[in-house]
Amino acid sequence: MFQIVDAGDTSICVYLAERADESTLTRVLAFVDRAKMALGDLLLDVVPSYCSVTVYFDLLRTDYFSVCSVLRSIADDLPVEPLAQAASADGKLITLPVYYGGDVAPDALRVAQAAGMCIEDVAHLHAAETYRVFALGFRPGFAFMGSTPEPLRLPRLDTPRKRVPAGAVAIAGTQAAIYPSASPGGWNLIGRCPTPLFSCVNGAPSVLLAVGDRVRFKPVEREEYLALGGQLDA
Repeated sequence: MFQIVDAGDTSICVYLAERADESTLTRVLAFVDRAKMALGDLLLDVVPSYCSVTVYFDLLRTDYFSVCSVLRSIADDLPVEPLAQAASADGKLITLPVYYGGDVAPDALRVAQAAGMCIEDVAHLHAAETYRVFALGFRPGFAFMGSTPEPLRLPRLDTPRKRVPAGAVAIAGTQAAIYPSASPGGWNLIGRCPTPLFSCVNGAPSVLLAVGDRVRFKPVEREEYLALGGQLDA
């Protein structure tokens, strides 16, 4: 699948697949690398996501049709399985501490009951997986990760919470995430991470996770979680 969609006066969205998985992610990252090399300083930004790449270009230095031509050429030359084509395909491996205690995991019991296991097994199963970051969005630093182990794949809440605390570790369907800041949210909360995912110092934003990164969760006890700066307030 290849489709180009207008996304504004200075942006183009390129769809490379219909299904988000490891193979598609590798193609997306390979496309990003090639677009950066081909367009260079004509680019303002390149944003990868599940099955697509959005390209922002400098309209004062190029035009829509020229950029489309380059993007089509990149897509035509992109191997079906470009496993070695993307420099960023493997991403960084980041290990994040998570406290799975019941005082910060309001949905853990319901998840455990649905999966037919105890709460401790929910934590062990969740932490046993290596997750990939497929997209960033919703809020600064919010990384959509996959894939959650099959027994833990519960749907979103019927009624979202008005406030989810920063650091809340959440699952919904095949996806996992950590809320980088307090916000409304409808995912199932099973733990809390003390590591900041987003910061902005002197007007310079910094995001810990990037598309393509691999994430592991390391269970920690309550005392270590608090020592790392974790909060227990809701």
